[in-house]
Amino acid sequence: MSFLFLLLYTAYSLLLVNSIISEKGTYSDKFCFRTTRKEDPKEWFCKEYPEFKCESLRKVLEFGDVIYYRAVLDQSKRSKAISKDMEDPIVRTHKHSNNFITFEQEIAYRRVPKTTDTQWSNLWHLNGNILPSMKVSEAWGLGYNGSGIIIGIVDDGLQTDHSDLDENVDTTIDKDVYDDDDDPSPSSAWDSHGTNVGGLVAAEINNGDCTVGVAHQATLVGIRILGPGKVTDSQEAEALGWQLSDIDIYSNSWGPTDGYGFEEPGSITKTALQNGVTNGRDGKGVIFTWAAGNGETSDNCNADGYANSIYTIAITSVQQGENAWYSEVCAAAMAATYGGSNRDQYLTTTTTSSGCISENVQGTSYSTPIASGIIALALQANPKLTWRDIQHLIVLTTTKSGFSDTYASWQTNGAGKEFSQVLGFGFMDAQSMVTRAISWTTTVPVQQICITSTFTVSRTTSGSLHSSDSRAIQNSDCSTISYLEHVTVNINFSYSEKRGVTEFYLVSPDGTESHLLHYRYSDAVYYSSAGSLSWTFMSVHFWGENPIGEWTLKFKSYQGLSAVTVTSWSLSLYGTTTNPVPDTDFCAILSPCQNNGTCSNNQYSYSCQCTDDFSGTNCDSTVTSTDDNNTDGSNHGPIIAAVLGGLILCACVIIAVVRYANFPSRVSPTAKIATTKPNV
Repeated sequence: MSFLFLLLYTAYSLLLVNSIISEKGTYSDKFCFRTTRKEDPKEWFCKEYPEFKCESLRKVLEFGDVIYYRAVLDQSKRSKAISKDMEDPIVRTHKHSNNFITFEQEIAYRRVPKTTDTQWSNLWHLNGNILPSMKVSEAWGLGYNGSGIIIGIVDDGLQTDHSDLDENVDTTIDKDVYDDDDDPSPSSAWDSHGTNVGGLVAAEINNGDCTVGVAHQATLVGIRILGPGKVTDSQEAEALGWQLSDIDIYSNSWGPTDGYGFEEPGSITKTALQNGVTNGRDGKGVIFTWAAGNGETSDNCNADGYANSIYTIAITSVQQGENAWYSEVCAAAMAATYGGSNRDQYLTTTTTSSGCISENVQGTSYSTPIASGIIALALQANPKLTWRDIQHLIVLTTTKSGFSDTYASWQTNGAGKEFSQVLGFGFMDAQSMVTRAISWTTTVPVQQICITSTFTVSRTTSGSLHSSDSRAIQNSDCSTISYLEHVTVNINFSYSEKRGVTEFYLVSPDGTESHLLHYRYSDAVYYSSAGSLSWTFMSVHFWGENPIGEWTLKFKSYQGLSAVTVTSWSLSLYGTTTNPVPDTDFCAILSPCQNNGTCSNNQYSYSCQCTDDFSGTNCDSTVTSTDDNNTDGSNHGPIIAAVLGGLILCACVIIAVVRYANFPSRVSPTAKIATTKPNV
């Protein structure tokens, strides 16, 4: 290793270490509590606890009999400033009081928009000329434009008086949670991200100004949660439950920093998400869309506890022909839309100061509002749809659509549904969503949950080989579920070094393999020493399968760079007893088979039996006939081509083997982004 290389590597590692220190949570001046008293805290809290700002006391979440309140410490009444590194002594004073069930000082964390531009002004445009099309204009042609649907833009602010948004903005119920006031306007001209997102959802149509949103007659509500500093658990919970009785969709294009770390919502935010799908929209459940992240295929969204929640819909991006270069490996991702790309083309949307921008536009931040807009069209077509109906509709109507997965090959699961390790079930189709929504007359069956016992393992990997542990689930264990939806896996594991080289794969009884976690270069550098972790991973890849049979957890260390030990794991299976889509006939809906091909319907797909003259998935390719001018009745061209091709292939294999032998540390396809970086 050259001195220059060593110097650069050391500097890079120090930069990463310094970055992670700055990303750690810090103690805030906000305190959250649940009380044992039945009276409203406004009647007694301020009198008995004068060290808090009376005007700051507020209820942030009510879910059944669980009620959380937040209060802010009045530092003007203290001689010593509150510490960011240590819990304040006031917690020890109050947490054991008979007045409180819980009393906690909140830790604030850094949350960022899910874009790839350091200026937060990555923008994109809905371009109907790109093929394949998301068929938004076709959905408009059916008469759907988002009218009557209210969408909360949870972000760094929303310019409510923007000339291309103002007719679609409701300023009577908006909120700035970050600064605790009623004006969600961005704090500066640079905080344009939420305004960018808002334009993609509901920019006005035919007003001669900038662009048009997917749901251009929907109503936007600005909910500001991001700012220059950090936010706490109760603030996030308040934002995700703001005006729950009014809002239909909460569009979220933010989250933890990409690339490293395992961060998840706090307990109050988790409760807010569950409350939203339970009590929102008069019990039908609100829709939480979430950006899957931009860490490229060297990152994995399963380390993001917001994107991998069963209550959120993780959305990723495509560019022409394949997943966007910044899209992450993501077993939790349900679908993809166009997100803009500097390797393809940028898109256009609204920006602050009533501007319009189409420069440096890319990121799952912008795929997510596109998805929110498409969902708004479906809700307008059928307001009775529940939050789980929407998820089933997405599974049914998204397809591969010709997009390749640059990380791994597409697979078909045991229920006949094609899926990608990066793109979920594929590309969203607004026309199909709306068409299916109109005919969706029966709500999906009640969700059943089956939680297995904890499986004790205590196995350690050796080198780069897989270790595995298999457990059989019997009918008696899980009799209520025959059709899976989400599967979560809680794994307790440790590693001898470089946490980011740890890899997990879950295999279902049908043989479907989901990549729960793969090599993450930055995480390996950040967390270079030994450690342990308990984490819940989520996958949608087993959708529609029967859970009965043997499940296998496979784990290893990338290139044998660490020893990974799994001590225990357990499964939580979500699904239904009866078929949620029993009357789906893809042959009738799609009419996919061409040239007199015969269509056979499967649960989540179709197959075509072609006539002798045609081939291909849809019988759209002509079978090449033999050469009629060949005098001896044979056709040697294909044979010669096959022989030559075989010789070339053999030569390539030999060359590849020789080169591989000379470069034993070559990075595998699962870690393409690391090929230009030193081995960790």
